[in-house]
Amino acid sequence: MISARLKRSGIVSLAILMAGLVAMSAPAAAAAPALNFQSDTTPNPTISEDELVVHEHDLGDMSSPLEYYDDAGEIATLPATVNDSQTTPVGVRFDQIDTEAYDLFPRIDGEDGNAATWTKTGNWSTSSGSSSSMSVSDATADGVEKVGLSASVASGETATATFGANVSISEDPNKRVLMFVGNVDTLADGATVEIRAVDGDGDYRAAEVNASAIASDDDIIANGTGDGFVFQQRVSDLPLAGSGDGTLDSIQQVDVVAADGNADVTIAGLDLDKKGTFDLAEIERDTDDDGDDETTTVTDYYEGGVANLTSLSTFGDTFENAVINDLRVYDVQYRFADLTDDSDYSVNFSSADDYSYPEKLELYGDLSVPTAIDISHGSLSLELNQSVPTERFVTLEVASGADSAEAFGNVSDSAFTDETGVLSGQDTTATLVDSASGDTTYRVHLVVLLQSEEVDDMQSSGAGMGPTGSSGGGFFGTLFGKVTSIVGTVLGAAGISRYAGGGS
Repeated sequence: MISARLKRSGIVSLAILMAGLVAMSAPAAAAAPALNFQSDTTPNPTISEDELVVHEHDLGDMSSPLEYYDDAGEIATLPATVNDSQTTPVGVRFDQIDTEAYDLFPRIDGEDGNAATWTKTGNWSTSSGSSSSMSVSDATADGVEKVGLSASVASGETATATFGANVSISEDPNKRVLMFVGNVDTLADGATVEIRAVDGDGDYRAAEVNASAIASDDDIIANGTGDGFVFQQRVSDLPLAGSGDGTLDSIQQVDVVAADGNADVTIAGLDLDKKGTFDLAEIERDTDDDGDDETTTVTDYYEGGVANLTSLSTFGDTFENAVINDLRVYDVQYRFADLTDDSDYSVNFSSADDYSYPEKLELYGDLSVPTAIDISHGSLSLELNQSVPTERFVTLEVASGADSAEAFGNVSDSAFTDETGVLSGQDTTATLVDSASGDTTYRVHLVVLLQSEEVDDMQSSGAGMGPTGSSGGGFFGTLFGKVTSIVGTVLGAAGISRYAGGGS
């Protein structure tokens, strides 16, 4: 029989223990559900998105492609994961990148330097054949300063836009690199566009847009219409032509010449000062013409369109503080495993004797996709990778537009739609909601029958959760529940449970 002193000390110890446990139960750092999501058996309901567009991604302030500016102008991160099985999970258009390197030419010191840039339409002049014309306009778009050149050209004639203000490169002109970033918006049949580095007596070296050319040739910018072309080539590697002495002695102007048909070009980046190229990023390209793509860091992008990159971290130093407009992020997954607020999920293992199985798992999860002005969502679908045979699903249901503040067990059955009919067999993917919407909460509820070893596998990296433990909502998710559970365990281990309420 327990002495009165032991009883009194036990009560005091219990009181101290309870006070300590209440203090320990104060809000802690956010944590995901205590399940082993490396196990193929662990259910992980997911809202899948084919393509997310982040309208302004600052490489200087952001590192993850899931970061964006929320509607308060603060940097936020989507509660999601990018499928890491992809080789190229992000995409950019190089003409949509705002970087100082694109518009420094010509590099004029002093307070008037910025006014001399090629991005100012007033620094361009035009000329053409009698039946042709060339116009220059401000084409700024996508957060990037751009100049648009539109040529209407009769057969056998040319139309020219000239940038010559403050251009005077007399030292090593042939060692300079012609850099062009931009779009070929229209190109009539038989038409060509040349970008020429021109000296004082009429000689020039030129790169070309030509539909009949091979895009990867050294002097070819593009062989068709498209966006986001990048060309970087040393001037000495470009063909020499013109009416001078047969030598490019200097660079005094840049001519954009359209010939034999209409053409529209938008310039997002232009340079002839630098003696070296800069790295763009790592992409997949068939570098040796064997039909297989390899990952490679490129200095040009003659394919045009969206360039799919292996990672944002592969951008060259030139883009260190650049802003990517309309960053594309592919195969984004808003998973049950990514939930960090324990009010958004509940996990409970218990006996399944009534079903002639050792145990069962009951899971609730509130999944949603945040919306903001600065992001655009693609196609969204709520999915579940079916990890066990269909007959083991006792319940699989979804409530669309659920109130995340409402306790899991209190939601009316009528709010749920039974989705067991979409299950098609183990190791398949079931689509629970085909066209999901952003900013809508989808409450997933499932009960699945499990073998004991499957439960052990699901909990193999859990936070000490036993076979009948739970996390998230429900009794064990409450402060009192956590305290009571821990106290019961401690008292039982100390032999005090008999005094506290059971047995003799």
